[in-house]
Amino acid sequence: MKVTAQWIAEQCGVSRGTVDRVVNGRPNVAPEVRERVQKIISEYGYKTPSQRQAARAGHGAFRIGVILPSWDAFFIRRMREGIRVAVHNRGLNDVNVLVEELKNRSHRAYFEAIGRMEERGIDGLIVTAPDTVAMSEEIDRLVAIGIPVVTCDSDVRQSRRLYHIGQNMVKSGRIAAGLLAPYVEGQDVLVVTGNREFTAHGLRVRGFLDRLHEIFDDNVNVIESVEQYELTYDGVLQQVRQNPRLRGIYMANESVRGCMDALERAKPNRRIHVVCHDLTPHARQYLEDGRLDFIVDQDFSAQTTRAIEVLAHTLRTGESPRQSIEYIHTSIITRELL
Repeated sequence: MKVTAQWIAEQCGVSRGTVDRVVNGRPNVAPEVRERVQKIISEYGYKTPSQRQAARAGHGAFRIGVILPSWDAFFIRRMREGIRVAVHNRGLNDVNVLVEELKNRSHRAYFEAIGRMEERGIDGLIVTAPDTVAMSEEIDRLVAIGIPVVTCDSDVRQSRRLYHIGQNMVKSGRIAAGLLAPYVEGQDVLVVTGNREFTAHGLRVRGFLDRLHEIFDDNVNVIESVEQYELTYDGVLQQVRQNPRLRGIYMANESVRGCMDALERAKPNRRIHVVCHDLTPHARQYLEDGRLDFIVDQDFSAQTTRAIEVLAHTLRTGESPRQSIEYIHTSIITRELL
């Protein structure tokens, strides 16, 4: 949402000129009106262009904080590559990017990292975080003190974040269902998701289930592995051994290795088709070996680059993006395309 003088005027039921007089400390405004307008200005951290320029005077380069989640090294490398592209190849000479890489996925780890970023004087923040009330409140706190936030890959939907850049997760789940459906009609399907506190995981599963049930009414079981190898391995192994009707697995999380090791251990007497997300080194090898059927891929590097570009533009101009969500390209990878 773009906070402008006109928007504040509409919220307060006054003219644009009245807002300008309050912002600039001019007279001829009734005390109760001034108080009402000032409350909105303070709540949303509104500043005029001249005020923003004055605040920047002598400040040097903009400081953008990027908090990298506690994910597989492949994803972190791709996100760091996106940072390098933004800084070195996109002409963002007035931007310094400060990076914090989390060691775990707890809220405490996020909040402590955000605190360190604030101490370093960040002007804006990019974060991949769980979609929880606590995280939404933390983002709203940052926005209220003038630090805009962009969510990357996984959104925090009820927050006042400036922008979200990522994959259309519902669409990617629907694509996965369409790819798997021809191989499993009349049989059972297993969905292995990660931590559904992350919007990305929950939306993928929702899209997959909705599309699969549109095609046919097969039996689907969903297990949550919180991205852990052991939970994925144990869950898949148990399902394969106990359910002879199982013919398809949708890996909606990053622990593809756990799934494949479980299949190798179980040695089922029928082909079980597998669709996963993201062209990681392990997934590429499984696809080359014919053990994976399809990979639904996204470009983590591109979305990180884009997040920095959008936030840098807002910090320079004070203008919010015209839209609040942007989706990057989704690719279907087969063995023949490698």
